[in-house]
This record gives sequence, C-alpha cells and structure tokens, in this order.
Amino acid sequence: MKLQPVYIIEELEQLKTISDPLRAKVLLYLIEKAYTGQQLAKLLGMARAKVHYHLNELEKHSLISVVRTELKNGIVQKFYRAVARGFVPSEALLPYVSEVENYYRETTLNVLARARLRAIAAPEEAFQIPSSDRALWHRMSTQLEVKMSKEKFAEWLTKFRALIFELDAQQEEYGEWFYLTTVGFQINEPSFAVDEEEER
Repeated sequence: MKLQPVYIIEELEQLKTISDPLRAKVLLYLIEKAYTGQQLAKLLGMARAKVHYHLNELEKHSLISVVRTELKNGIVQKFYRAVARGFVPSEALLPYVSEVENYYRETTLNVLARARLRAIAAPEEAFQIPSSDRALWHRMSTQLEVKMSKEKFAEWLTKFRALIFELDAQQEEYGEWFYLTTVGFQINEPSFAVDEEEER
C-alpha cells in the first residue's frame, strides 16, 4: 500500500483522536511500516487491549487501515498502516487551537524520541568521520536558533522542504540507508548565549 503524502483532517473528532499522546505515537510507528496490535504493544510496553482500543479509534476515524491479514496459530492477525505520511488540519479546524497545538507538540516529541532510538541502534560507522573536512562527512547533528519574522522563517522552510523532496527523489537502488529528521518551531527565548555585538 502506497501512503498518501498528506491527509487533510476535515473533522474535529479526527483531530481530537490524533491529539491524544499515545495515538500520536502509534500513528508515527504506523507511518513507518505496518504493525499488528501485538507488535505495537510490545514496542510500547503496554497491554494489548489498550493498544487495540487506540487502533480501533484511529481506524474508526479513517486515519489508519488494515493493509493485510495473516493466520497464525488459528488466529487472524491484522496489520495496520497509516493512510498518509503526514496529517494536516483543514483551514476549518484551525480555530480549535488546543487540539491542533496538542497534535503538533506530540508529533514533534515523538519524532525526536524516534530519532534518539534510531541513533542508539545505528551502526558504529554512522558516527565515524572519514576526515576533518566536513564536506566529506555522511552525518550531521546541528542546532541553530535564529531571530526573524514568522513570514521569513516560513519562506525559508518552504525552500528547505523542497530540498527534502529533492533528496527523496534522488534515491538509488544501491547504496547505504541514511536517516534524516528535522524539527523547527518558535521558542520563547534562546538557550545559546548571544554575543553582545550580535545584539547591536
């Protein structure tokens, strides 16, 4: 099953469904690949009944679907998958600020948590560098705080997203797998020290 690039959330109940922290986490796993309820319960360290309840809620609101079934020891196992790689509230739902905020905050936290797990599981060579010339490195770890208007930041993000799509389109049949994750959001104040000369 090929995932849609983006699913537009039209109903408030759908938005409330994925604003739940656990469901947001389950959805992130199901964007990556198909899982059974039992597999998800093991990954999340939770009771199967609780995970199945949340899967049923996500399926009821058309956010995930059963992509295949397998018979194992006389029991039918359902494999669930998200219907899209990303979920975006429609313009009509934007006034429901708290639900939209909760969804995106949970999604950001879950992406960071998944990135941490991917870094822990990565091979040793992933963190070795071939030389002191950064242009030859096949890894990066960057933090940056910038001060600018929301409009200018959004404009830059549009260009950055285009680069991400370009990278995705350049995949090759042979080669190594690489992982890239990015988050960006407004903050209240910087954590990095700002030089006095930069302030002027």
